[in-house]
Amino acid sequence: MSRKSSALSHVTKGNELKKTLGFSLIEVMIVIAVVAVLGTLATPLFSDLIRNNRMRAQVGDLMGHLAQARTEALRAGARVTLCPGSTSGCSGSAWESGWIGFIDSNSNASLDAGETTILSAPALSGGNTLRSSDFASSISFRHDGASVTIAGQGQAGVFALCDSRGFGDKARAVKISITGRTKVMQANANGSEISNCGT
Repeated sequence: MSRKSSALSHVTKGNELKKTLGFSLIEVMIVIAVVAVLGTLATPLFSDLIRNNRMRAQVGDLMGHLAQARTEALRAGARVTLCPGSTSGCSGSAWESGWIGFIDSNSNASLDAGETTILSAPALSGGNTLRSSDFASSISFRHDGASVTIAGQGQAGVFALCDSRGFGDKARAVKISITGRTKVMQANANGSEISNCGT
């Protein structure tokens, strides 16, 4: 009898095991529906995360290049200029297409033969724009680190960095003081000195 009850208990355990190993069709459909709803809710948040990180990286690149140009001007005791363009020269006012920095030995804010290129930046990704009415075609730092015009007078200004969300709290203003110091803030914040993405 003990053998019989042992065999029955083994069969019972086996049947219980089979029942706990699978999911019903209804359970699978509920899980798929929940995952679909969560995916729908998460997609816009993930897109914003990507845009925010791209903006943060692009602001960081611009700030780094401005600091590098200013430091090189102080180190070399010479004027250093950044302008929109490529290693072949300055071009236009669309900073988002890329920019270069060079030792501007003749102080004309244009890359000429014999002038040393110290940095270059590729075009911005994500369709972002980088514009400035103050520094439309160039920004220069003289030997003391000050931001100056072609004529050598102190010049403060601001860049506007915008993405597909346009002007607002997601856009960034990069301000440059006459002393050459930089500051980043929300584009629509008080004191940003810009009112749109084209500045």
